Amino acid sequence: LLEGTGNSSLVLPSSATGNSSSVDIGEFLSDSNIVRLSLYRPTGSFIWSSTFERADIDVHQTPIFQNSARGTITSGLIRGFVVSPPGEQPYRADVVETFIPLIDAVNGVPVSVLGVTRDVTYELTERIGQTRAATFRSTMTSLSIGFIVLLAAVLLADIHLRKQRVKAIEHERKLASTKLDLVNREVEQINEERTKFLSTVSHELKTPLTSMMAFTDILVKHQEGARKDKNLKHLGIIKKSGKNLQTLINDLLDFSRLDSGGTNNQREEFEMDEVVAEVEGSMSPLLGAKQQTFVFRGDFGGQRVRLDRRRIAQVVMNLVSNASKYSPAGTTITFEGSIRDSTLHLAVIDEGIGISSEDQERLFTKFFRAENKATRSEEGTGLGLSITKGIVESHGGTISVESQTGKGTKFSVTIPTGMPAGSNIVEFSRTPPPQIQVSSESEIATIQSESSDEYQPPLSA
Repeated sequence: LLEGTGNSSLVLPSSATGNSSSVDIGEFLSDSNIVRLSLYRPTGSFIWSSTFERADIDVHQTPIFQNSARGTITSGLIRGFVVSPPGEQPYRADVVETFIPLIDAVNGVPVSVLGVTRDVTYELTERIGQTRAATFRSTMTSLSIGFIVLLAAVLLADIHLRKQRVKAIEHERKLASTKLDLVNREVEQINEERTKFLSTVSHELKTPLTSMMAFTDILVKHQEGARKDKNLKHLGIIKKSGKNLQTLINDLLDFSRLDSGGTNNQREEFEMDEVVAEVEGSMSPLLGAKQQTFVFRGDFGGQRVRLDRRRIAQVVMNLVSNASKYSPAGTTITFEGSIRDSTLHLAVIDEGIGISSEDQERLFTKFFRAENKATRSEEGTGLGLSITKGIVESHGGTISVESQTGKGTKFSVTIPTGMPAGSNIVEFSRTPPPQIQVSSESEIATIQSESSDEYQPPLSA
């Protein structure tokens, strides 16, 4: 029908009227994505084309055409196919070439092959985009799942490692705790042995020293003749050395007790006026040697406390002794005392060399002594204030210092009285303390003979 024709019109029969009508192929194709119709013989030779292209098909180069020539409809994708529409510029497109065999109804063999070329560029691009999107989503999903799995694995591994580290640390801590317990027991044993040694040595030294001091007093009282003055001088040196040694021994005893926590305060009720009188009497020889004046400012008025009397007197006398030691001759040592709100308030004020702010930070440290000319010229162990602080704290009290270099020092002590509130409301009828004659420099104060733990002379700084 179409062989030899040069136009693009196709005559089609009408199924309704039986008449034939002419249809323009270009108009037909413009409404679809079919860009070309071609007709070939089974051998591949050209018969007709809607684009007027006259080109045979190489059967050997086109396998899908071979199948259609045998009676099978075949299709194939061609990328970058050159499409040449009539009257338009050629362009490249992705097409699907479909070959449809036209079968002879009588013989049952193909008499020709219809080639249909369809532009699938848009569809292919859309499919590729959809495929890429689906691939991207699938990839991201896989990566997300992989990341979650990896993160879970890392977290599980980290938890496992943490547990292992915790177990290792706990094991090391137990080992360290065991070692520390052993070391602490060894240290406690050493401290106990040291305390026993200090206590034993101190008592062994104290017993003969007390006898020596007592016999020295006897010799002082019975000196006569031409060598009296010289003998008294020598006996004074012996007694002074013995007194210094006795102070050192007392320091060692108190230090060993406080260091081991064995203060064992003997609490009893007493009037603070008794302590004031005791301090005035005991300190008079020491202050008289430097022409220093002792002043008590306050009035306890018969008020009572429940404390260790000997230790409270020791605290005050130690502070007064230090004040005298580091104050010039002729100055005044002031002792202040009162009871307010069931609290005992004590203070010792001097007009001495003062203490620098740097030294104040270490003042109550064991064995500490300030480095200056005044301290180097005075004897001492550096235990006095440390022991004083220990005694005060063992009574639940506090001790503090206020001082400026060259302007004197004030030590303040506060201690709970240990008495019920209101028990010290008494009439003020304090009996003046007995007047004690201050000895001159040449005289030697009498020392009490003792070998027990009764009251001892004030501790050195």
